[in-house]
Amino acid sequence: MGQSTEDWRDVIDELPTANTLPISLFSGISNTDSVNLNILNKNVSAVLDDLNEPYILCGLSLGSVLVLQQAIRKKPLLKGIIVSAAQFESPNKILLTIQDLIFRLMPERSYRNMNITKRQIIELVHSLRYLKLKDELSKVTIPSLIICGSKDRINLSASKQLSKIMNQSSLKIIPNGGHELNREQPGEYAKAINEFLVNRKFPVKM
Repeated sequence: MGQSTEDWRDVIDELPTANTLPISLFSGISNTDSVNLNILNKNVSAVLDDLNEPYILCGLSLGSVLVLQQAIRKKPLLKGIIVSAAQFESPNKILLTIQDLIFRLMPERSYRNMNITKRQIIELVHSLRYLKLKDELSKVTIPSLIICGSKDRINLSASKQLSKIMNQSSLKIIPNGGHELNREQPGEYAKAINEFLVNRKFPVKM
């Protein structure tokens, strides 16, 4: 939320050996459509179902939630995942309430670059209240890289927990990194991804 595929450009530029495919989460959604996790998952699945070669998925924050949900579905061409600032259970209710209030107070023009309306973003945040992936993630066996910034205190604890829950997972904490690592430290973020690709010997699409 609050980003576009262009915000990943600096990271992608540092991945010379990867064939990347940025996915716009809100592409094709009109201002009158409903927006929740299930709908976004269907949109992502539609893109992935058109692929005919192995791939790994990478996502940050909301994107990481969608990546985890795709991993649970055990798609045969999905060979690995990279998630950062990841949540796998409903976030703290107080934090969600505060976030909801912030979105309600923000003027409509603040949402123009997101290709989504205030009503839709509030609906999407509300759907996070029902997130519950812990049990299913413990059964995921594909290689997984979990990244978090050392200063992203809201997501740091969840990232550490996730690394213990998931099989074949590794945890990378980026020093002095905040929440939006792709914007704040694209070089370090890409370095972590490249190391994962090299160590796991992935000849795949991202």
